[in-house]
Amino acid sequence: MQTTTVPTPFPTPSPGRTGSPPAASSGVSWAGTPRDRAIGRWSARALLVLTVLYSADFVVGFAALGNLHDPLPDPYLAIGEALILVMAPILVALMLAVHACAPSTAKSFTQVALGWMLAAAAFTTTVHVVELSVARHVDPASFPGYQRIFDFQWPSLLYGVDIVAWDVFFGLALLFAVPAFRRRSDTAARLGLIASGSLCLLGLIGPLTNAIAWRAIGIFGYTLVFAATCIPLARAFRSDAPN
Repeated sequence: MQTTTVPTPFPTPSPGRTGSPPAASSGVSWAGTPRDRAIGRWSARALLVLTVLYSADFVVGFAALGNLHDPLPDPYLAIGEALILVMAPILVALMLAVHACAPSTAKSFTQVALGWMLAAAAFTTTVHVVELSVARHVDPASFPGYQRIFDFQWPSLLYGVDIVAWDVFFGLALLFAVPAFRRRSDTAARLGLIASGSLCLLGLIGPLTNAIAWRAIGIFGYTLVFAATCIPLARAFRSDAPN
């Protein structure tokens, strides 16, 4: 009696191979192309340098001013605003690289993070372009509401918009980027993003309670803590090996 072999719907694994999926599709490995990782690596390094320069500019400026209550004068304020304009597109590039290199299970979170970072960059760019152009060509003596619109002293309209950009949008972008860093080797980057993003949001205590000195929490989060986080972030983009 002749037997008929019925084909199976799935191929039988060959000897020496298992049926488990490769590590790249497990949702844990660092994805992205070498170019994506290079963009992330150099963006993180550039942001480290720019954030240190920004912090140093404010330290020197307030030291020259002699107190922390009055607004920072030019040229220190203008230098800080110019540095922010340079930082804004690099922040977007960094988050774009995070999204491109994130494992598949984190893509939905990093897409939201990219959206928040785009909003942060757009808001702070608008504020500082207006400050560097319009505000410096308006005579405060002939504009009764100048301080409440242009001045970087609380309460002020543009100051409030910039707080939203950095304490809310930037903080949320960092927190939504956390799921991308799931490898054991990314622990420092993950903890840094959590710390920096959380401190940014806590900085809202200042404007919400009208005790603006408490906003120093957020400033500490998006300057020194974020600068320190850029070091493990740059390291995370150096390898695509699964962990």
